[in-house]
Amino acid sequence: MDYKKRRIQAEIRGDFQPKDDDVYQHDGLGYRANISYTDQFKTGIGEIGISIGYQRQDTTAPEDYYNGNATFQPCNTSAINGGLATGTAAALITAGASLNCAQTTVARTAIPTTGSPAINVGETRGDTYYATSSRSFRTQQTAEVRDAVIGALQWRPSSQFEVSIDGQYSKRSSLEKRNVLAIAEGLRGIQPLLIGNGTNGYSPGALISYRGNSNIEDQLENRQRNEEYLGGGLSLIWRPDQWTISADASYSSSHRTETQKATRMRSTTRVGYTLTYERDNVVPNVVFDNFDVTNPANFLATAATAVYARNRFVTDRKDTIWAGRFDAQRQLDGFFTSFKVGARVSNHDRTNDNARNNDLATIPGTAAQAAAIITAANQNCRAPFTTRSYFDGDTNLNRFATFDNDCLFRTFTGSDDALPYPTDGRDPSDINVRERIYAGYGMASFRSALGETPFSGNIGLRYVRTDIRSVGYRQAYLITVDPTADTYVVAVDPAGALTQNTRKGRYSYLLPSANVAFDLTEKLKLRLAGYKAISRSGIESFGAGINLSPGPGTGVNNIILNATTGNPNLKPLRAWNADASLELYASKDTLLSVAGYYKWVTGAVIGASTPIPTPITVTTITLPGNVRQTQDLIINPVAPANDTETRHLYGVEVTAAHAFTWLPSPLDGFGFNVSGNRAFADFKFPDTSPLSTYLEPANLIGLSKYTASGSVYFEKGGFSLRGSYRYRSSYYKPNGGTNRSVRGAGYVNLSAQYDITKNVQLKAQALNVTSTKDVFYKGGYDSIAEVSNSGPQFFFGFRVRM
Repeated sequence: MDYKKRRIQAEIRGDFQPKDDDVYQHDGLGYRANISYTDQFKTGIGEIGISIGYQRQDTTAPEDYYNGNATFQPCNTSAINGGLATGTAAALITAGASLNCAQTTVARTAIPTTGSPAINVGETRGDTYYATSSRSFRTQQTAEVRDAVIGALQWRPSSQFEVSIDGQYSKRSSLEKRNVLAIAEGLRGIQPLLIGNGTNGYSPGALISYRGNSNIEDQLENRQRNEEYLGGGLSLIWRPDQWTISADASYSSSHRTETQKATRMRSTTRVGYTLTYERDNVVPNVVFDNFDVTNPANFLATAATAVYARNRFVTDRKDTIWAGRFDAQRQLDGFFTSFKVGARVSNHDRTNDNARNNDLATIPGTAAQAAAIITAANQNCRAPFTTRSYFDGDTNLNRFATFDNDCLFRTFTGSDDALPYPTDGRDPSDINVRERIYAGYGMASFRSALGETPFSGNIGLRYVRTDIRSVGYRQAYLITVDPTADTYVVAVDPAGALTQNTRKGRYSYLLPSANVAFDLTEKLKLRLAGYKAISRSGIESFGAGINLSPGPGTGVNNIILNATTGNPNLKPLRAWNADASLELYASKDTLLSVAGYYKWVTGAVIGASTPIPTPITVTTITLPGNVRQTQDLIINPVAPANDTETRHLYGVEVTAAHAFTWLPSPLDGFGFNVSGNRAFADFKFPDTSPLSTYLEPANLIGLSKYTASGSVYFEKGGFSLRGSYRYRSSYYKPNGGTNRSVRGAGYVNLSAQYDITKNVQLKAQALNVTSTKDVFYKGGYDSIAEVSNSGPQFFFGFRVRM
């Protein structure tokens, strides 16, 4: 009811993505369209306002990927002939080609065949380098459709009272068809040709060029994601005299599912190759020995275990949130201008059913029958390559053989509907968490003068309490013990049942705050603030499931179960904050500000580091004789923990803006905005991968030492043109507990709009016009873990208001 008039607005925005235009059978085009209607009515029961809108988006998300796998391993061995892919077992060992690289101080030996004596591995030892277990080159076809309806009803029976009701329903469907060429055995037979040492132009440990041999795989995958959201709220406002009293209640429910159907074809034999990062390229060149990677006939390993089919329910996530709020504010006269109190309560239930798999790892039947099925799949399921511009030619692997995933799945399993999902999807990785938050606050605003200097601000205190309840599962485990050999094997007990585990957590904090602004002059303002704040951990961190790592071990008197779990007792990140800024409004067209901040931070969440004593019951079998018994054990699953040290984050930010209104027309339409930030911090997140002894702990997640942005614009006569640049230096972005970082990068965006009339506006926009890539590294700036590139995006459209 703020518009006081009827309004109908429609906007259509088309998009063109060159990278999607290069995708097979795609044209790069998409759109987003929305329409809304707003109106007000005066009735016998008061003023009524309504608003309803609908939006639909049909687009794609093209992207090229290169992945070096998150699992990096330190090695110092160098195979004598790492590219040797075929030959006798003894010949391969003598060449050093059949073993994975390793970090070792002694010569290694290996047994060629059962019963034969061990022979020396053909390798030397040298500088340490960081190798990865696999390397993959991925293209994809994508499609995404979103629909949303939103509506609101407002009723104002009097000037003192109003009621609002709003709601939203939306759904999203997206599909990725992935096509991956994989060097599946990235550690096998490594023969380094160039290792970075910090003085040769490359970071220490970076494996810049090497020889090796591996099975080459074409991995296909279809990922379907569906999301549905329903939410609404009720709001009441009452304004008697000097009071403003408000309350609202809200509810939302969302459901996300993601399914995966995957297959694989494998090279007929292992292949020798040479991999090299050329000059500044972050996507490597790969030269295969006598292997045409574009020929589908070369992907014809016919062993029953050479291919697979997978039907996987990756995610079934449900979130239900309800919340209530009450606020009361009283206007005052004097030093204190108002006082406000309020209360909040919210409840978030998250369930996530993870990883319900049904895998076909072996083609059934005789060896001849399996070979016939795989041969038929190779001949009948070949497909055109996905794109014409994989990484825009930055690598020589810009084309490789591929297959139709649905055709392979159908051929391997016999049906599109084969491999149904397991009916019982319970798993230790599942999430079932309830997070309930209670909060109350009081705040007083004030205004006065210190001599000739006016000032204003507020002081307040907030109380927050959070209760966590988490339900998880643990599989039954069977430990087979051989006292004679002093060995054991931990495995899932097929005869056992899942055990449910319930854990709870709670925390509460008082959060004071104060801020004040001084009008030093008409053009100069000083702002000061001090406050305590918290930042909660993601709800998925509170999982109570316990994962034991199956596998063999030695030492029957010290059985290691390698258990991991979540931590419902995680506390939020807490910080005392001090902020100050000085703002100079030199004229109506000029702003210059300098701001500084300092934060004393405790409780940052560190990856798995705290053992949590947990009683469990396991079944053991003792050899010989297969004596079976149950045992009660106390295990210590490792969970995420809060950093007990006080860390520091501080920095300075400078902002400047100016409009050149003093220049003659049309130059008076130009202006600019610039800002820059320099941040410092002393956080320490230790690496948990095999590289941990070689790497320094990482700093604060997502923190760039340097960030900067700037824009130049022209606004005059209904025209608006703007060009902007955004830069951030490298920052830490972990992946699965490993300390992975993102290289610094800059992005250029352009936009334009023109008002044809006061009701019709044309718009155009170009994002990432320089096609900047996202580059992730691990262990060193040149040790590439992942590269992705979606290319530029162009948008064009119009808006009509009536």
